Order: sequence, then C-alpha cells, then structure tokens
Amino acid sequence: MNLRGTDLNLLVAFDALMRECHVTRAAYRLDISQSSMSLALSKLRVMFHDPLLVKSAKGLVPTERARYLMPQIEEILRSLDMLIHEQQPFDPALACETVTMIVIDYIDFVVMQRLMNELQQQAPNVSLSIVGPNPRRLAEIMSSGEIDMALTYFPAPPDNVRTRPLFSDRLVGIARAGHPLFERPLSLERYCQYAHVAVTPAEGADMYNALIDGAMRNAGCQRRIVLSKPTFMGVPFLIAQSDMIATLPERIAQKFTDLAAIRIFEPPLTLAPINVVLMWHDRTHNNPLHRWLRDLIADVCEHKISGPLGRPAAL
Repeated sequence: MNLRGTDLNLLVAFDALMRECHVTRAAYRLDISQSSMSLALSKLRVMFHDPLLVKSAKGLVPTERARYLMPQIEEILRSLDMLIHEQQPFDPALACETVTMIVIDYIDFVVMQRLMNELQQQAPNVSLSIVGPNPRRLAEIMSSGEIDMALTYFPAPPDNVRTRPLFSDRLVGIARAGHPLFERPLSLERYCQYAHVAVTPAEGADMYNALIDGAMRNAGCQRRIVLSKPTFMGVPFLIAQSDMIATLPERIAQKFTDLAAIRIFEPPLTLAPINVVLMWHDRTHNNPLHRWLRDLIADVCEHKISGPLGRPAAL
C-alpha cells in the first residue's frame, strides 16, 4: 500500500460535497473558502478519474461513480474517527473548558437543573455559557465558533448543522383557576374570542406560534393576540391574574401549576408536537468533550423528560 502523496482530507471534502451537492455549501459545512473546496473537487476528480458532480436542471448531482463511492468513503471516515478517538480516551473529570450553548428559557426550565447537577459531579471544571437564540444567524454563529451547541425547537435547521432528537412535547392551554372558559365545553369559536398571550422566543422565531396559527388557519379561524412576549417564564403569572389565556408546551405548563393559580386545558384543535433537538456544527463533531456532553444531554433528557406526563383534565 502506498498512500504517499494522497491527501486524506480530500475524503472529508468528498463527504461534504456529496451531502450538499453544492460547492459553496460544502465549503461552509467544513468552514473553508469556496476556492479551497473547488480545488478539492478538482483533485478528487483526478484521484477518482471521474467528474463526481455534474450539472443538471436541479443543480449539481452525483455521478454513478460518486454514488458507488459514497457509502465506502463514509465507512472509511467513520472507522478513522473511531480509530483516532478510541486511542485517546476522554476523562470528563480532567476537562477544563467553557461550552457556549443556546438554550431557550422553556427548555432551560425543564432540563438545566438536572444537567448542571450531572455536570458538576462528572466534569466539575467544565462550564456552560448560555446565550439567547438568534435564528436568523444560527448557521453563521455556529460555523464561526460563537456558539457550540443549541438546545431548542427548530423545525428546519441549516444544512451545515447536525441534529440529535431529544424529546417531544405537546401544546396545551392555560387559564386562571375560575376562568369562565372552564364553565362549559370549550368550542373553537370561544377559544379564538379570548385574549391570548403569544410567545416569540427571539427575533424572527415564529416556530411556536406557527404551530398554533397554522392549525387555526386550517380550521378557518384566528386567535386574538393582545400580548407577545420573548420568554415563557412570566406568562403563567400573567394568566393567573387575568382573563387572558395562553398555549404553551405541556412540560412548562405542568411545572407552573404548582407555582401559579392556573389550570391546564386542551385546545379545541389538533396541534402538531414540538420536537426538541440538540444542534451542533461539523467543526465540533469529533471534539471529545463535546461528544461526551452531547451524550450527557441526551441521557438527561431521556431520564428526566421521557415517559408519560400526567394528562390535563378534560373539560
């Protein structure tokens, strides 16, 4: 075997090019310049004696030769990754680093206490820096290194971001105890007539509201929003002292029933679930600390959050 003169980094570039079928996006995925990725594609074409990506009406598409190579190169990269990192066992107790994460306040409230308890026990010198969400710049700040991970609901993550499902939640309504809403079965018409509090976690982040308002549009109706807030935390206390209502993820609504005089109710329409994911960039994918922390977060969510919650009482 003679690999002298063979640049194995080209296999990483091949993987990115096949995943993106776009030179600029592949460059963005690996955090290199477009010209560097174009040069890598040229070298790959020489290496494999094939154009690999060809133009079509839908953009660049892999050739038959490229499709044949894709699973084999993916397996080679996976094996190299295991070989390198299995030789360097990671001990979280010895790690000393700060990891920057986006965690919206709803998920902060239901996850972070358990996560920090575990982190203090297993990796006492690792710190977390939590920052607010910025959905318009998520791909940019992840690739630049401004943030390392995001723990959030994000239905359409950028192409250069990896995701790992953590848990699902469902949307329920909350109203103050004694609210007229509970006096008789709740119709969609009455639900729309009440004053609603809406939550928009960040500028341009309409993901939560889109689940509700999209379902309402499909039903031919519209809710009356009188207040929009960027955070979930204060909403139950507003609801407890007014006739306003809100629609929130069930995990946070359940926790607040012990803190505020509110009751949970079922919205009179079918709402899609919230699927919370962990997101990170390719640049940190093989970082030993980050891999360990991602597994810890998934473990915390599995044991802390998974499993049946108490269902809201029927009206």
